[in-house]
Formats: sequence, structure tokens, C-alpha cells
Amino acid sequence: MVIIPVPVYNILDKGWQPRSIGLLSIYAGVRVSPVMSDETSGAWQGTRQKRIMDVSIPTARAGDGLRPVELSRDLPQVIELLKMVFDDTLDGDERQYFGDSAGTVNEILYRMNPMASRLSNGFVWQENGRIVGNASLLSTRAWDRYLVANVAVHPSYRRRGIARALMEATTEAVRKRGGRTILLQVVKDNQQALDLYRSLGYISLGNMTTWYAVRSRIRQIPVDSDGSSQPFITSFPLRRWREAYELDTAHVHRDLNWPEPLQPDAYRRTWWQRAMDFMNGRHLETWVTTDLDDKLIGLANISSEWGRSHLVTLRIRPDYSGRLERPLLAKVIRRLQYLPHRNIRIDHPESDEYVDQILREANFTVQRTLTHMRLDLS
Repeated sequence: MVIIPVPVYNILDKGWQPRSIGLLSIYAGVRVSPVMSDETSGAWQGTRQKRIMDVSIPTARAGDGLRPVELSRDLPQVIELLKMVFDDTLDGDERQYFGDSAGTVNEILYRMNPMASRLSNGFVWQENGRIVGNASLLSTRAWDRYLVANVAVHPSYRRRGIARALMEATTEAVRKRGGRTILLQVVKDNQQALDLYRSLGYISLGNMTTWYAVRSRIRQIPVDSDGSSQPFITSFPLRRWREAYELDTAHVHRDLNWPEPLQPDAYRRTWWQRAMDFMNGRHLETWVTTDLDDKLIGLANISSEWGRSHLVTLRIRPDYSGRLERPLLAKVIRRLQYLPHRNIRIDHPESDEYVDQILREANFTVQRTLTHMRLDLS
């Protein structure tokens, strides 16, 4: 703050009229505090009487406002901001990077995250040397496809246009790089954020709900709830990886897979991949069911990795919806009884009410529902 002594008549001669004399006065956002000398401490006698006032003009610190993120010095503050804003919506695997309190351990874990190496293209908003806004811009395997993540503004600085400025900066950065598509996720109930993104041209692709279950509390579900005949379920033949990809994308839009869209070879497991999975503590099991023409119509998958929750995937061909979900999930839950004791996670379309019912029966609970959005740049 800069304090400048100013004679009162120099201000009044400009035609400005203070609301009161001898009290704090405001002129167009500038704080003016009158200070009267001894010889002029009497009553106000006219507009030319000289009195001394202090005009306090706020000074901005260098670097305040919008700027590119510098992880080498910004990461601790960014972590604190993200934890404050997203703590209630973090899933179990994400929470390990933040912990219950900030510190060196959290920063180290965050830097070890494979995604962290791609966060340096983001932007932050700084006020008085403190980071109060963040937007991370992530690259993907596709040269023209980018992700916006971790859009956060400190609660005390919201409704000031900071989020919009951060989003416009990321969009401009993608344009300069020749990008064509930007995708993001937002909590379904965050209406203000949804309105902002839609005003910037984003469209909704769909909602995905994350379900969690504690391994020791998961409940077995009956395979047959209505007396109908059950499909034959078998281990996934690796040679049919192309069909598995086609089945997966027929059920769920490929861009609803985060952070990368499902790749055409996602279900292909070469001998080298299997060897690397074994060496890195990754475990993958897949089961399928077919129709009378031996066409894949249902698929369930368990993916496990050291230090992370078991991830379950369920995909059903749309014209068989309502007939295969229960037997496939029952198979998965039985198998989980013999795997290491970890939490279980499943990401599934919110619109699938039948699967929602089965998951609740098995004692899964909703962690969050995210709306996936996309912006196509012309």
C-alpha cells in the first residue's frame, strides 16, 4: 500500500465531492483518509481551505494475476489449493496424493504420479503472492487432444472471473499448439462450473459414476434373481481382443474413459505385456459371454495394481441390457474373495439404473458422479 499526502483542495478543485470531511472517503476505488493540520483543525470554511489527506493506493505484487504454472515453486501451493477445493470428491486412489495434511510426503507422491510430468502446461492465478486459482492442461497420446483438469479457485476469490480467465488461457494455449479437442470432467452437481463450461462452448458427453466397496464388507449377490436361465461365462480368449474393443465402445463412448480414450488394442495382451505386468505387480482377469452365434455380448474385467484399488469394468451389448449384468457381476465378486484385500472401484454410466441396483445390493456406495464435457476447436 502506498500512502501519498495530498492537499484537500487539489481534489475538490477537480469537482469531486467527498461524502464526509474528517472521515474515510472513497474516490473511484482509491481510499482517501483526511489528516488535518493544527492550524486548520477548525470547522470546514470553504473549498479552498488547505487540509492534508493521505491517499492510500494498493500496490500489486509482481506476478499477481494470470500466469503459467511453474511446478518447481508452485507445486506445494497448488496441492494445498486442490486439496481444499476437491477434498470431498477425491476417490480413494487420488486421496493418497494429498493425505490428511500437506507436507513433503504429499509433494513427493504427487510428483511420482505419471500425470504430474504433463502438468507444466497449466495456468495459475496469483493474489498477493498466493496462488488462489489453478487449471492444469494435460497432453494425451493424440497430438490434437488435450485435457483440462484441476480447475480450482479458492472460495474467498470466487465470482471474480478467475475461473473464466483460466479456462480462456488454456483454450488459447491449445489453439496455439494446433489442438482440435479439449475434454474435461466436472462434478455433476457443480452447476456454476457447468454453466461456465457451456458458455465457453463445451458440450456434455455423459455422466460416469464412481462406486466403491470395502473388500471386507462386500456382499455376495445371487446369480439368479428371477428364475431365468443363466449365460455361460468363460475366460476371455486373447485372440478376440478386437471384438472386446467393439463391445466396450458399443456400451460406453470411448471419450468417457479418462484420461485417455479407449484404444483399439486395449484388450490385446502380448507375451511382452504379460511379462511386464507380472514384473510390475499388475494383474488382469477378463470374462465374457457369447450369444448363439458366438458373438461377444457381455464382458467383465478386474484390473489390479500394487498400491491401488481393484478396478472392475462391466460392459454389455445394448440389445442384451438387463440380462447379463447380474451373472457377470456375481462372477466378479466371487473372484474378488480370493484376491488381495483392497478396496474395489467401478466406474459405470450413471444412466444404468439396473447396475446401480445390483451394486447397492453388493454394498457398493457412490463416491461421485462426473459429467464429461468436450470442446471442439474450429
